[in-house]
Formats: sequence, C-alpha cells, structure tokens
Amino acid sequence: MIQLGVSLYPEQETPEQIDSYLKLAKQYGFTKVFTSLFSVEGTKEEIITYFRNLTDVAHKYGMEVYGDCNARFFMQMGCSAENLSIFKEIGIDVLRLDLMFNDERDVAIVNNKEGIPVQLNASLIPAVQRVLENGGDRNRIIGSYNFYPLRNTGADSADVLAANRFFKKEGIKTQIFITSTEKGTHGPWPVSDGLPTIEENRDMPIGLQVRHNLALGCDEMIIGNAFASEAELKEVADTMKQIYVYGEDKPFYFPGLRTQIPIGDIERIPLTIELAEGVTGTEKELLFRFVKHNVSEYVHAIIRSRWGRMDFRFTPIPPRPCDKEFFEDGDVVILNESVPHYKGEVHIARKRILNDGTMNYAGRIKEEERFLLDYLKYMDNFGFIE
Repeated sequence: MIQLGVSLYPEQETPEQIDSYLKLAKQYGFTKVFTSLFSVEGTKEEIITYFRNLTDVAHKYGMEVYGDCNARFFMQMGCSAENLSIFKEIGIDVLRLDLMFNDERDVAIVNNKEGIPVQLNASLIPAVQRVLENGGDRNRIIGSYNFYPLRNTGADSADVLAANRFFKKEGIKTQIFITSTEKGTHGPWPVSDGLPTIEENRDMPIGLQVRHNLALGCDEMIIGNAFASEAELKEVADTMKQIYVYGEDKPFYFPGLRTQIPIGDIERIPLTIELAEGVTGTEKELLFRFVKHNVSEYVHAIIRSRWGRMDFRFTPIPPRPCDKEFFEDGDVVILNESVPHYKGEVHIARKRILNDGTMNYAGRIKEEERFLLDYLKYMDNFGFIE
C-alpha cells in the first residue's frame, strides 16, 4: 500500500502549528514526516534541540521522520559515515542524502551500525548502482526523488517511470514528492509555487497527483510543501479509498480464471467516467458495482476488461442505439448480446474504432484524467468512479 507523508520546516513554523498539522495529517492516514536538516542555522546543540522537538511531536502521533542532510551538515554536526549516532539523538528514523559522497562513504552510510534506513537520490541511478555493486545493503535503501520549487525545473513522467523500473528490478521502494496547490505554502526556501517532483503535477489536483504517481509505480508520496489544506488531506484520503478496494470471490470462478480476476484486497487505478445518456442499470452495475476490472494482453487499440463475461453471462444486455459512427480515444463501451460470447466485456478505446452495433456507449473518461490510460498495461487493475 502507498505510504503517505507531509513535510515540515520548523524554522518557519511554530510548535503549535506543527502539532496541529501532524494531528490533522494523522487523522487522514499520513504516517511520514519529511524535514530538511541543513536549512537551519545554529550551533550543534541548537539544531539538535530544534529537530528533537519536531521528532518528539511526530513520534507522539506514531509518525516516522525522514531527515534530509548533506555533506556540510555532516561536518557541521561532527558526524561521519561510520558514526550516525547524532541522527539517533535527534530522533531521525530515516536519513536522506541530498547529495551522495560518490565514494566508499556512501556504502558505509547505507550499512551504518545504527541500523538507520537511508534514502539515496532516485535520479542518480549510476551512483545508486555503485553503492549496490560495492556492498550496500539494498534492504536499507529507499530511492528518493528531489522536489523542485522553481517552475519548469521538475522531472518528466517518462524519466520517473524509467527510474522506478530500475528500482523495482532491484527490489527497492521509491518515494516521490507531490504538492499542495494552496497559495502561500512554503518549503525550505522562499519560493511558493508548489513543491512537486514531476513538473506536470505542479498545478494538478492532489488526488489526481496520487493516482498519477501510483500509475508510475511510486511506493511513498510526500506532500513537499506546508501546509496542505484539510480539504487536500481529505482528498488524498478519499483517493486512497478509491485505490484500495476489495474484490469479491465467486464460487464459479475456476482456478485458471482466478489468476486473471483480482480477488481480495486489490490496488487499482480509479478513472472518472462521464456517463452517457441512457446507460442502463445493468451497465452501471458492470462499471461500478464490481471493482475488479483488469487489463488484458494488448492495449494498442482498446483497454479490455473481460471479467464481466463470467458474472453477466445470464444477464440480458440488449443493444442500445448510438449516433456515433466511431468511438474515440477515452470512450468506454460495453459489449452487448449481439456478440453472446463476449457479452459484458468493458472496453476503453485507445484509438478510433468503428461503431458496428456490438458495443453500447457507456461514457467517456474525464479529459484531464485520460493521460492515465497511457500507463495501463497487462494485468493492471483499474476501476470507474463518478
């Protein structure tokens, strides 16, 4: 399951604001806190006290703290690759290397005797590969993307997708930053224009950001700027309820079919459908009541969900007239009883398809979400929401 987090920058926030925000975030299912350790000036003792106060509040709410540091912070705090005890003293649960040392120290930090998990920059795959090749314990590593306060400097979705494939292959989780779109939010620097990893997410509704990064294969998502509104926290929580659903088993699902139909607790990509006029109760049931649509082999022409053939094999699905000569990319159709063997299948068009009368037009994927279809591949789960 996706893990969620928020960010705090205590040099800009009061203890009361921090406590209130973490209490609220916890209520909406957030379990991580990100903070930048090297953005605060002061003596070693002042910095320890500063962040200890933050970690105490986070731990009070059962939340893990991710501390971002760099080489300058190491020197300032008098710690070394062989001794990370200072981070234990501060109360940091996971250490993030903003920039890696690119030598044997990276391996020593990953394999630290304190047992602290370490985030390495997910954009620097060659450096991560070197750590792995030189004995870094992959079970302690999390790939962590940067955030980008300056507009037009963020990552491209294709680059994140490629990097995530590398980390999946290595069995390593990834963490990415999404952003609040509230006015006046802040990060560690005086820029207030969102704090995402992916540039495309900067002005996107936060729930859609979650679905986008899920489709890209990210495991953890942190809201990079503070403070997200309660409405945004709720939107994320509601999105999670749409993503994680339960697929009901049926006695007539034979073993071979069970390998294709998601059963039990499943993760899916929710897609908002704008229903066509005249959609029947049976067709709505096919779309909404059953949550376990999943993608068949090829997606160049249609995204095909076949499971409805089994559940609706005895249910009439008469043809409905439709004045469309062609179905277009993003149109959702249901195969009717004029093709009995395939009756009940749900298809999403990916290119122009002739309306030959075998398909009932059910609606269209919402325009701003249509890009999510590009990420659906064989055996992925998806579902429809209104």
